[in-house]
Formats: sequence, structure tokens, C-alpha cells
Amino acid sequence: MFGGIGFAQAPAASQAESVQDLVNRLTPEQKQQFDQATKAFNAQRYADALAVYKQMLSQLQGDPVISKFASEAALNTGDTNYPMTILKPLVTANPDDWQAVALLTRACAESGDKTCRDSGMAHMIDLYPRGVTPRGMLHYILERIKVGEDTLVIRTSLEPWGNYKVYDLGQVSKDGKIFLRITLESGDFDQIQFAKEHPKEASEGIRSFSLDAYRETGLNSNGQRTQTHYTYKFFVGRPPYDTVRDEFIEIANGKARPLSSRTNLVVP
Repeated sequence: MFGGIGFAQAPAASQAESVQDLVNRLTPEQKQQFDQATKAFNAQRYADALAVYKQMLSQLQGDPVISKFASEAALNTGDTNYPMTILKPLVTANPDDWQAVALLTRACAESGDKTCRDSGMAHMIDLYPRGVTPRGMLHYILERIKVGEDTLVIRTSLEPWGNYKVYDLGQVSKDGKIFLRITLESGDFDQIQFAKEHPKEASEGIRSFSLDAYRETGLNSNGQRTQTHYTYKFFVGRPPYDTVRDEFIEIANGKARPLSSRTNLVVP
């Protein structure tokens, strides 16, 4: 959610400066710069957007909105050092700024700083039940990874969502078009059989998880989108993020072999 238009354009925490707050105090020249950068960002010309945001930050040092836009643009160019430098002071100054926390968590994940990443993930989970994150926001981008010529975006959930209770979602795209979705799921309907096979674990509140994928397979004769569903693995209890990440990359690379598959399924 919000990834297509920029995380910093999403609703801010109540204590944080909003985009409108920023625009209201910009000079006409700065408004023109901001509009130019935002258009470049939305057109996925992230390097161009970043250059303008940096120019603006030279005049408006430490501005939280511009800093978050600049951070996300930088991350989308593959730069993790710059975002970490400017986001850490924002999170320290306002721990309830969910946008800054989420972007910093992503920067930590993409830089390979697992301690910082895990701390950020725990921070986001803490913000969610307090209503700091926007209503309806159930997941956020944790990592963006190049897989050959494709891009894998991993989103982690603040709360399991959907009929299949998705905890982590991987979206594999080529030229901006998603063609494969990978999930870590724990559907309630799967827990009945799990309880029969693992009564001790089930009595302790442990759930069964599955690693699944859904590949787009075009339109059927009725013009409906279809997909192939693959099941790759089962887990007793939720696997750690590093395991999920490795499994997602294996599937995105085409190196994993599914246990089963069903094809020509209509996309719900």
C-alpha cells in the first residue's frame, strides 16, 4: 500500500508534518521544485526526483516530509546510506512517525543491517495497535531486491490479512508489471488438520504456515484473469524473516520446486 505513489504521500502520524503543511509554507519557487520532484517520483524517475529533493533540503534542512520523499527516492535507486543518515534523526525526534520508521526499517533491511531491521519491524508492530498507522494499512514494503532482470518487493504484514491470513507477501515484477506473487500464509482452515497432526503444538497456540506462489497465466475464454497456484513448503510455527526472505528469492529465481500446483484458476 502507498508504494505506487510514494510512502511520504500517505497520511502522516498526527504529530508529524503533513504534505499539505509543507506546501503551505513553501515559497512559489519551492512549490515549483516540489511539484517537479513529485512528478518525477510518480513517473519512477527516482534519481531525478532525489536530485531536486536534495536541493530543497539544502534550503529546508531537516524538513521531515522532504527528507522522507528523498529517502524513498534514494532507496528506489539502490542507495541505503543516505536514507539511514537522514531518517535516524527523524525517528529519534518522533518515534510515532510511522513513515520514517517504515522507511528506516526498509533501509536497514536493504543494507543488510539485520539488528536495525528487526528493531524497526518490532517498532512498526508496536505502532499499529495504537492507531498510529493509517486505517486499512495492513502491510508495508520491507525490501526491494533485484532478482536477475526482475524485481522482488517483499511486504511484511502488520496484521495477517485475507482469507489465507497472509503474513508476508513477495511481488515479482518485470518492467513494472507484477507477474508472480509469493506468500507466507496461515489460513484458519488449515489449522484443523494441523491440530490433528500436531496436537501439542496446536495446544500451545502454534500455527501451521505454508509457502505459496501465484503466477499470472493470462485470460480464459470468458475474459477472466487466471493464475497457477503453487505450494512449496509447510512450517510448524512462523519461520523467521531471514528464512522467508531466502525462500522468496529461491522461488523468484525459479530454483525452488513446488510440492503441488493447480492451474487455470480464476483470480478472485
